[in-house]
Amino acid sequence: MILRKALLAVLVAAFIGGPILAREGRGPIAILSDADFTPENGVVGGSGTPDDPYIIAGWRIDMADAPFAIHIRGVSRPFVIRDVEICGAEVAAIKIETAKNGRIEDVVLKGSPTGILIALSRDIWVRRVTIRDCSDAVRALFSRQLVLSGLSIEKCTVGIWFTGTVGSRILSSYIAADLGVLLELGSNDNLFAGNGFFARIPVRSEGGNAWDDGHRGNYWAGFSAPDADGDGILDLPYEVSFREVDRFPLAAFTPPEVPEP
Repeated sequence: MILRKALLAVLVAAFIGGPILAREGRGPIAILSDADFTPENGVVGGSGTPDDPYIIAGWRIDMADAPFAIHIRGVSRPFVIRDVEICGAEVAAIKIETAKNGRIEDVVLKGSPTGILIALSRDIWVRRVTIRDCSDAVRALFSRQLVLSGLSIEKCTVGIWFTGTVGSRILSSYIAADLGVLLELGSNDNLFAGNGFFARIPVRSEGGNAWDDGHRGNYWAGFSAPDADGDGILDLPYEVSFREVDRFPLAAFTPPEVPEP
């Protein structure tokens, strides 16, 4: 019955071209090999190919005593986590570990120590996600080629925390946290553009990252400078850290459209 309801929700969402409005409650999901992509583990569609990834969608997971609401580890097949709401996992709402070619989109995460934890993974896309009331919104460990876009992060201690994570892009996201971005242990060659930083401490970085794409930088709350030609780009650069500069800081920021809690 649960699987039938989830499949119906996915079909309705596909037909109307919008997010799933009703999510079915269930317990935690653990997919620890490609063989675990099954309906019993919350998979509602897909065949695990690049054009037809496995789909985990339409669930509401309220946690009390489990470390992860969704844990995907050691898989090689493409997958999508979509239209899921998670509240209160003990360690992380979603953990992706030793995986590649995964997507997390149109998801709401609340009240966990970590919202999304990505470890030893590559080619993971996270987009249109709301994360609130977490210690760390997004934590990435020794991963590469991640794409984070259209995130809404608020009421968190650390917005985005990279450890040894390289070659990634963070785009068009709203970051409201005590510390917006922390980059450590060789986290370099990452691009930040189009984001809005509303943090007490915007960035701590060891250097080697880009804070504009050559045309557009980020919005830094509290920083003001002239915009003489009215193009939306301030006429003075913003010093991100001792070694890094945003050459094209934005005059204003429009929050991304993200799922409602």
